[in-house]
Amino acid sequence: MDRSDELHARHIRDTLAAGGAVRSVVAASWHRSQELHKLDPASPRSPVWRLTEQEIDLARQPLEPLIACAEGAMDRLHAAVGGVGCCVLLADRNGVPLERRGAAGDDDTFSAWGLWVGTQWSEGSQGTNGIGTAIAEQRPVTIHRDQHFFSRNALLSCTSSPIHDADGQLEAVI
Repeated sequence: MDRSDELHARHIRDTLAAGGAVRSVVAASWHRSQELHKLDPASPRSPVWRLTEQEIDLARQPLEPLIACAEGAMDRLHAAVGGVGCCVLLADRNGVPLERRGAAGDDDTFSAWGLWVGTQWSEGSQGTNGIGTAIAEQRPVTIHRDQHFFSRNALLSCTSSPIHDADGQLEAVI
């Protein structure tokens, strides 16, 4: 663990010790990550784990109508932000991206970071992050760089918004 990882972990622990979880969406997520999910902000990068193709196909089935409906919006959003090193993900209610738009030149980097179809991004697996925190908070969030729970994700900036079905139930996150 390098010095910046230690400082990041200390910042999270100090914020939580000072009661920051009651004042901030980010600190509340840090609290859930540490206390509920028993994650350590200084943990080294673990290998990227992905669902199998069969598991991805099964997870996509109930969302196929939504995915088909979202394709045009995802294409337009990626056209707007893809040139600056961003990708667009559509994740299920469990935080697993099932559809992705990204520039081919960024694919190796994003795949290594886990910003790929089939990778788990719930708070329980990744701590504070755009997808998982939008699910937990049931509202749009932006998690910018060192607001991520794990220092290994501190290079990322993520803006996510939940998508609810006609009955108001969480269906997906973009």
